[in-house]
Order: sequence, then structure tokens, then C-alpha cells
Amino acid sequence: MKKKSNLCGYAIACLLLLCCWQPIYAQQQKISGKVKDKTSGRPLSGVSVKALNATRTVVTDGEGVFSLAVDSANVTIEFSYVGYDALQLPASNNMTAEMTAANKQLDEVVVIGYGTVKRKDLTGAVTTVKAADIVRTPTHNAVEAIQGRVPGVDITRSSGKAGSNSNIQIRGTRSFSGTNTPLYVIDGVQGANIDDLNPNDIESMDVLRDASSTAIYGSAGANGVIIVTTKKGKEGRAQVAYNGYYGINGLTPFPKGRTGADYIQLRREAWRTTGEWASPADDAKLFSGQEWSAVQAGQWVDWVDLLMRNGVQQSHNVSVAGGNDKTKAFLSAGYFNEKGRLLNDVMKRYTVRLNLDQKVNNWMKAGIQSQITIYDNNTRPDQLFKATGLTPLGVPYDAAGNINLRPISGAPNQINPLADNRGRNIYTDNAYTTNVLINPYLEINIMKGLTFRSVFGANLSNIRNGVYRDSSSYYHLDRSEKFADASIKSTAARQLTWDNIITWNKNFGDHSLTVTGVASMVHGVTDYVQANGQGATLVSFQQFYNLSAADAANQRVFSGYTKTDSRAYAARVNYGYKGKYLLTVTNRYDGNAKLSGKKWDNFPSVAAGWSLSQESFMEPLTSVFNQVKLRAGYGITGNSGIDAYGTQSLVIRSNNMSFGEVAAPYYLFSSTIGNPNLGWEKTATANLGIDFAFLKNRITASVDVYRARTYDVLILRRLPTFTGVGSASTPAQVYQNAGETVNKGLEVIINSQNIKGRDFQWNSTLSFSTNKERITKLIDGRDIIPSTGWETNSYLIGRPMKSFYSYRKLGIWQTGEKDAAAGYSFAGKAFQPGDIKLQDVTGNNIINDSDRTYLGSVVPKWSLGFQNTFSYKGFDLGIYMIVRWGQMINAEFMGRYNPDGAGNGLAFMDYWTPENPSNDFPRASKSPLNSYAGYQSLSFVDGSFMKIKNVTFGYTFPKNVTEKMRLGNLRVYATGSNLFTFTKSHLLRNYDPERGGATDDPLTRQFVFGLNVGF
Repeated sequence: MKKKSNLCGYAIACLLLLCCWQPIYAQQQKISGKVKDKTSGRPLSGVSVKALNATRTVVTDGEGVFSLAVDSANVTIEFSYVGYDALQLPASNNMTAEMTAANKQLDEVVVIGYGTVKRKDLTGAVTTVKAADIVRTPTHNAVEAIQGRVPGVDITRSSGKAGSNSNIQIRGTRSFSGTNTPLYVIDGVQGANIDDLNPNDIESMDVLRDASSTAIYGSAGANGVIIVTTKKGKEGRAQVAYNGYYGINGLTPFPKGRTGADYIQLRREAWRTTGEWASPADDAKLFSGQEWSAVQAGQWVDWVDLLMRNGVQQSHNVSVAGGNDKTKAFLSAGYFNEKGRLLNDVMKRYTVRLNLDQKVNNWMKAGIQSQITIYDNNTRPDQLFKATGLTPLGVPYDAAGNINLRPISGAPNQINPLADNRGRNIYTDNAYTTNVLINPYLEINIMKGLTFRSVFGANLSNIRNGVYRDSSSYYHLDRSEKFADASIKSTAARQLTWDNIITWNKNFGDHSLTVTGVASMVHGVTDYVQANGQGATLVSFQQFYNLSAADAANQRVFSGYTKTDSRAYAARVNYGYKGKYLLTVTNRYDGNAKLSGKKWDNFPSVAAGWSLSQESFMEPLTSVFNQVKLRAGYGITGNSGIDAYGTQSLVIRSNNMSFGEVAAPYYLFSSTIGNPNLGWEKTATANLGIDFAFLKNRITASVDVYRARTYDVLILRRLPTFTGVGSASTPAQVYQNAGETVNKGLEVIINSQNIKGRDFQWNSTLSFSTNKERITKLIDGRDIIPSTGWETNSYLIGRPMKSFYSYRKLGIWQTGEKDAAAGYSFAGKAFQPGDIKLQDVTGNNIINDSDRTYLGSVVPKWSLGFQNTFSYKGFDLGIYMIVRWGQMINAEFMGRYNPDGAGNGLAFMDYWTPENPSNDFPRASKSPLNSYAGYQSLSFVDGSFMKIKNVTFGYTFPKNVTEKMRLGNLRVYATGSNLFTFTKSHLLRNYDPERGGATDDPLTRQFVFGLNVGF
């Protein structure tokens, strides 16, 4: 016990002394010199200089000058610098070292599953994003930071809420019921939450896309793998850094509401259609008494504008890194705060990370990567969707500035969408989360070339979510309810992982061999308890902290428990011959407790690489091509992503029944019927790739083509009610392996040094992807079209999974088409000018359900990311653009067109009149929108867009200035995000379609000012 205590004390002492630690040397002599680029002659600052086999390292200043104390003049001096070949020269005074730029990209280490390889030896489709690119976008979300930078990876922002994260898919959607999100592996431990990570703590992110790369993760890697490596301490003087920014979220692009004369004209047209309006003299009868009084008083309200306000975001991060030849440590602390567009939409995140690596002796080292993340998140529902259809009349605030709940006197159905802006005692939805990640490891060098590494991971999460809704909240007013309600839910989740990896490396002659064996275990437990209460007795200032105050008859308690387990054994062999011929063979034997009958299965893969540039027949082209490598791979991965206990038939308590004079509980079968024969969903992927570099490595590129066939797809199939299970509201269903999907695509990434001068540089990175996704098989060979919600929830053979199925709008019937329109009918009623012109799929001149058809998909035909970085002396400019083309979105706000004029709509909605032959929206009428044949088609629109995602302008102060300020480096910058969006459809001109079409929580623009300081 005492020995353990001493070890802990030693580690703590190392951290406390990290900032002030300096090695002590005996009397030595000094040499000096200068380091410069061999090609341009410019001085190189920041070059590491040390005597060979010594421990002390110095770095060159802004002029490339260094001074170093050495034990003897007869020593060799070693120079090392990122992007240059290492250089060794005999020591001399006033020496000059000329360093040559190297193609470090080929020699850089790429992190793959349970190991690393040099990029030149890579056989799979792997893309690396470095720290400099990750922090280029000021965001709390590491996934958003790599948007558009990796081919084949589709990333979109989920919403404009404070602290919202990103949706991500790698190489398309392949599963119906299983998960389609990639596996995150953080510092060698899988299953951690990527959203917890502070982007400033990340050293690199390696994205594994093909089966040969991901197969060693088996079922967990079915949807691709993202391996995150966090920063670690480095040998040398402690480095202290601060990175922070502050800015606003606002100037939200969203269509304006209709007010004033524009709104009156819509009502006029609605009544004109029925012959009840002829001139402005008839305006009074268009409105109710209260509304007409508001019109005469000029009490117009733009509810959309009132709900749009600017938010604020700020981020502050401090880190310390350093160490010696035995102990290295990295310590960081971060704070992120974002206030969203809505009042009380606030996310605060606190992060603390400690990475410690200890060399115990020559054959053993140990360490720990750990992090604590705390969230304090307040959210509230956005009423923007309701506001777009609310009559733009009334008084939103009284004389004292208080919010009027009923803006139009005598109109009880008109509820102020600002009702919840009155404070947290009206509406509160608070989640307080504490996530702890602890990953200790032990690595033993058993003998030369043979290492054993054991990594244990503990991911502990505790979430307390509390909700309070006052009786005067919008939620209850909208439902005409006169009571308050509150709930509190506490969830505890524990995931434990334990990976044991043994690796053998052997080089013999022209041959190289690496053998990796893995034994892996993942154990997860989640339990929760929830209490609800409602009633007038709830006190608003107590919010959800005193549920005992609720009416006794309306108090309820719920609880639950879920456990999951998985085991795996894997092996991989990497073989190389002369560095020209590469082979990777992998197999993983995976078991998952979710699959009751067929828990275990094999997931093999094979990949090969051929470095053509090393062949003799390529010698005539070496002046142009510096590297050409072909890659080919094939592998199978699996997916067990169903709900826990999804293969079992369970019973649930329903309610009490009368048993004589005693109330007795009774139970029903769960609506999900068990299937003991359920097996793995599998994806077989073939990948062909080529990597090349030319023009002295000024241009490097990778091109991949792939085909992924997913079979035995997991489907939650609905069953008929005569099974005796479930009900009309919760129909019976069962998991089955009963489908097949195919994804085919092309991925291209190009890096180029366009201009590389002494003072001016221009670099570009282009990432291009195209993916064709389709369903190839379904149960009984028939499409799955639900009886309700068929516009967006249909599964169609030959189409992508996320498809839209509805009537196709061809335009609006025009006056000159009166006779043609009359030849078509819907529900026995002929069409006329001003109606929606729909495609007659069946060709029988009758529009009905049989004329619904495939309209499009959320899957873009192609996407692109394009980064350009310019630098001139200390100035830098980065411009980043993304494109998503050929996608369709369901624009919810398009369905807020109110043809009767009783509610409202958005000002851009150009509706048809005899004098205005618009093809956008049908003629106004005193009928609701759902009375129009094919009204559902109005919401579906081509969502193709190009966006200037990010522009950053910065200045790095020269070395002579920072030295006077006693700083290592100093940079200031300004960044604008989501600046300009160009849409293909004019209907989306004032909307950012990256959000996907939802009305509530639109994406905002961000403008921030930042500071990077090194001490």
C-alpha cells in the first residue's frame, strides 16, 4: 500500500513541477549558428537543435539563430523541423545549417485500428485531419470542424440551438433499424462521446472508411471509424498556451413574415376568389371586430422578426504540456458558453483533461488519458413554426413592457409566441450532465519487436434532466390546460472497455511483417429513475425540485435498467516486400448479447497495395510523379444495432383491474415480439484506390471508388393486429433480417501548394464525394409505404432509404390551360386555373393515391469541400466553402402558406392570381391549405446549395515583438461562419438548407474574434 502511495505522489509531483522544471547542467561551452531553407534561403524559426545523444534542446528564433551549450566541440548537432528532413552536422561556431523540405506526408504515422502504419504503407481508405485544421473552425464540436475535409463523410449541423451537434454518415445510409453513425475511438478506447472533447485537445482525427480498415472493429465499425488522438506532453520546457474567442450568433437567414398591405392583399384575394370582395370598401368584412380594430390602429406585428435575436458564444482554453525523457504530461482546461437565439437557450460546457505518460524502465511504460466534462444545458422549444402562421396583428407588449399572452383582445386562440420569454419560472428544461472518461494503459516490450499493450476504459455518465412548465407557458396555453407540470429524470450510464493487444514487428531482408492480436470486451449498464407530477399546487419558483407538491393523484414514478455486453477476438497481418508490395489480412470474431440466437460471427477482410513509383518502368516519369500507389480491398463488417432485448418477447404492466373488491395489476405482451433467429446485418465492401504525388510533391491526391452491399438488413417489421399483440396506437412489430441495400461512390481529395514563395504562400485542399444509395431488396419484394406519414417514411426498392414519396408538383394551372385542367379531377372535382398542377403518374386523368411517386432524397448527388489558405509574412487568410448538390428537402415552412388569409404566411410566398401567373403557390381561397389537391407537394424543394462556410483572417506577431512581450507566440484573428448561402431554388433564398428543411431552430451566422497565445 505504501509503494502505491509513493507512486501516486511521484506522479502528482511531476505535474506540479511541470511549469517550473528545468534541467541542471555542469559547466559547458557554447556554439551558435543559423538555420535556413536550402531552396529559398529564408531563415527557419522554431527548429529544434540539440547535440546528438543529449537531452537539452533549443529552438531557433525568428531569424533562424540559435545558441547551444555542449559538453565538447567534437559532437554532432542534430536539427529537426516539421516538414523538413532531419539534418546532422559536426559542431562548429557560427555554423550554417541548410535544411531540405521533405515529403513528410508519406512518412507520417497514420493511426489505424489497434496500431499505426506509415502513410506510404497504408492499404485502406484512411484520411487524417490534423490539429491545425480542426481548430481552423471556431466551434465546440469536433465533428463540425472536419465538415467537408474528408471525402465520403457527410456532415450537417443538426440545428441552430445553443450547443447543437452535427449529424454524420460515412459512405451513405445502409441500415433501417440499426445505427448508421460511425464508431468513435478516443485514445484507443471505443464508445466514448466525441461531443465531450474540446477540439483544442485533439492532435489528429483519422477517418477509416473502407471495410479493410474497419473490419478489425467488427460490428462496431460497420459504419466507419473515427479514431481521435488527443495531445500529449513532449520532452522539453513546459509549453503554456491560451486559445480563446468571443463573438455573436445572429443575422439568421429566414424569410420575413407577411404584414401590413401585403397581408391585407392576401385576405382580399381569398375573398375575391369566392366573389365576396370587390374593392377596398369591402375590407372591413374581411376581419373580425377585434382584428379590424387592430388594423385601423396599425397594430402590425412581425412575429418572425420578434423571435429573431442575436446570441453570444465564447470559448476559453488553457493548456500546459511538457516533460522529460521519462515523464510527459498534458493538462488542459476549457470553458465554452453559447447563448442561442431564444431566451434561456444556453449551453455551458466545462472540460478538464490530463494525459500522463510514464516510462517506468526500458521495457515498460504506463499512462492515463482522462477527462471530465460537465454540461449545464438549458433548452426551450422554438415557436418559430407557430409564428409563421399566426395572424400578424395585436399588441405583443403592454405599456409596461410585459408580454401580452393574448395579443388580440377577445381572440383566445391567438397566443403570443413570446409567452415563454417571461423567464425560467415559466418554462425550464435543464440538463446537468457529468461525463468522466478514464483510460489507463500499460505497455510492455516483451522482447525486441514484440509488445503487449493493455488499455482499460471507463466512461461514466450521470445526467439529471428537469422540466417545469407553468400553467401560463405556451405549452399549456396552446392546449387550453390550466395546470402546471414538472418532471425530473436521473440517468446513470457506465461503459467499461478492456482491450489487450499484442503486436509483433519483424524485418528480414526485403520483407517486413507486423502481426496484431486483439482481445476486446465492452460492458455497458444504464439505469434511470423518473418522477412526474402535475397540478395547480406546483409552485413556479420551486420548478422541478419539489414534485411532492403536485396533486397526489397526478404523481407518477418510472424506472428502467438496460445491460449490454459484447466480446471480440481479432487478428491482423501486415506484410510488405521492398516497400513496394503490401498486403493486409484481418479477421474478427464478434459476439453481441443483443442477438439471442446468433450472437457470434466472423468478419474477415483483405487489402493489397502496390507502389508503382518504385518500379523500374516508372523511372522515366520520376521527374513528374514522386509517388503512385494502387490499393484494393474487400471486407465484411457487421451491425447489431437493434434495441437491447429486441429479440425477446417481454411483458409489461399495463394498469390495475378489479379482482373482486381488490385492485390487481395486469400485464400485456410488449408490442415488440421476440425473434430468436435474428442474426447480424452484414456489409460487404469492395474498394479500389490510388494515391499519387507529383511536381516535387507540390500536389498530392487520393481517389477511391467503392461498392458496399448490406444484406440481412435489420428491419423492425409491423405486424397485423390479429396477432393479438399491441394495439391500434402501438401496433405489433418484430425485428427481422429482411432487406438489402447498396451504396456505390467516388471519393477524391487533392492537396496542392499553389504558390510557395519566401513571403507569400497559397495552399488548397479539395474534397469531393458522390454516393449512390439504393434499396435492392425488401420483404416480399414490395415497397413499404405506411398508411400515414407516407411523404417521408416510405422504403422504395431502387431508391435511397431517406426518400420522399408524394404527389409531384409540376406548377400551377394557368388561365390559358383552363380546358386542359378541367380534363383532370381529384375526388370527383375538376381542376381549374390557380390549382396545383400534379403529375398524372397512372395516365388516367384522375389524381389519387396511385399517383404518388418518388420525388427525391436527402442524399446529395455530390458534395464538395474547398479550403484555400493564403499567407503573407505574418498575415493569413482562410476561405472555406462547402457544396451539397442534388438533394431534396422537406421545407416545413412552405406548408405554412395560408390561402384563406385567416392566419399568416411568409412574405416570399408568391401565390397565383389571374394577374400574377405564379407557379409557386396556388390561388388564395377561403379554404384551408389541406383542401387543395396535392397540397403535400408544396413542401418538397430542391435543396442544393453552395455555402461560404468559414472565412478567417489573422495576424501572427513577429518573433522580435513577442520576445519583448516575453511570449512564445501571439496571433489574433477574426472568423465569420455560415456567411453566404447560394441556393439552386429561389424558394430557399432566405433559408439555410444545411438544417434540412425544419422551420424551428434555423442555423445562424457567427462572427468571432479570437486570440492564440503561447508562453
